[in-house]
Amino acid sequence: MSTKPDTDDTATNDVNRTVTSGWTIVGFTATAQFFSVGIGYYTFGVYLVPLTESLGENRFWVSLALSMQTVLMAALSPLAGRIVSDYSIRSAMVFGVCMLSAGLIICSQANSLWLLYLGFGVVISVGVVFLGNIPCNLMLANWFVRRRGMALGISQAGITVSGVLLVPLATYLVVNFGWRTSFLVFAVLTPAILLPLIWKFAIRAPQDIGLHPDGDSQQNIDMHVGQGTHWNFARAIRERDIWLISLIAGPCYMGVAAVVIALPSHGLDLGLSPMQASTAVLVTTLFGTLAKPLAGTVSDYMSKRLVVGIAIVLQLLATGVLLIASDLFMLCLAGALFGLGYGSIAPLWSLLLAERFGLADFAKVMGLAMPLTMPFSLIGLPLTTLIFEMTGSYTPAFAFLFLGYGVSGVCVWLLRLPSDSS
Repeated sequence: MSTKPDTDDTATNDVNRTVTSGWTIVGFTATAQFFSVGIGYYTFGVYLVPLTESLGENRFWVSLALSMQTVLMAALSPLAGRIVSDYSIRSAMVFGVCMLSAGLIICSQANSLWLLYLGFGVVISVGVVFLGNIPCNLMLANWFVRRRGMALGISQAGITVSGVLLVPLATYLVVNFGWRTSFLVFAVLTPAILLPLIWKFAIRAPQDIGLHPDGDSQQNIDMHVGQGTHWNFARAIRERDIWLISLIAGPCYMGVAAVVIALPSHGLDLGLSPMQASTAVLVTTLFGTLAKPLAGTVSDYMSKRLVVGIAIVLQLLATGVLLIASDLFMLCLAGALFGLGYGSIAPLWSLLLAERFGLADFAKVMGLAMPLTMPFSLIGLPLTTLIFEMTGSYTPAFAFLFLGYGVSGVCVWLLRLPSDSS
């Protein structure tokens, strides 16, 4: 009696293993971005006023630490994109965790601006760029095809969850133990959690463990990946669509720097308590958390350009509410609308790059595109704090964001994707 080879069962098991492992990668990358971007970016607003008082400087000079971080991350991104594409992604992420922790230790000992600039502006930026967006998005783009938008959205929700959890935690630590202790707590907590996870789950692609994206056949994988080409910065700045995608995302990122990071200080200026001000940030980041998987999932089934357009309109409406907000309720309403808008942009930016330029070039193109969005993130907080020092209010700076949203809207209209043709 002969038996029929159970090839169908084998194929089904491969699909199930891929799906299970793929969503584990989503959880891992969400955790990595929770710590890297949460500690390296979102919590800075909590430290702004205490650092200003402790170092005897104004908010503009202290906020330059975050601007230095933005510049260095943009400068390092092309290199990071090439390294994670061609070398060990696990080693790159371990290096990133160590640098992030070292930067936090330096910040905890800061007694002058130059130490703050060194710790937060230089060392932490190196950690974030090798731990966060580029390696995490590369893994997700490799592991998912049909549900890539959902996977990216859920993973990047880890960034905004950090605002929901880490901003109140940082506020509690600063209020009760001081900002130096707060930096040290995060310096110990981050590597203790992330290093074991990186060692186990930092897997570049399912093929590395004998699986395929979404359980597809090798033929389909080759179709999705495409052929890699040579990319450098000179070529990138000549590419029209890279500029359009950067000018879509850039003004929205400027809004994040201007609104989310300044929101705790703005709340204090309106007469709110530190915990009430952090509540407004919590609402903003909570809705941003919800927006990322929602926008990513919706973009798997409908036009990505349309979803981006909706996100821009939500940020515009939120800024309008913010201009007239005078109490906690209005501040939270503005934060909810803003969170829905800005939370959608990060996964959609990655999806636009992946769809337009292909999976084989994804990490390199992302790394090369980051310096083009950098000026917007760079000027967001310093411009906001400079206008505050000149006028005594954040309102004129918030109003300036309308110009950027107009630029984003025009670029969405001009951009054409392969799916638009089909």
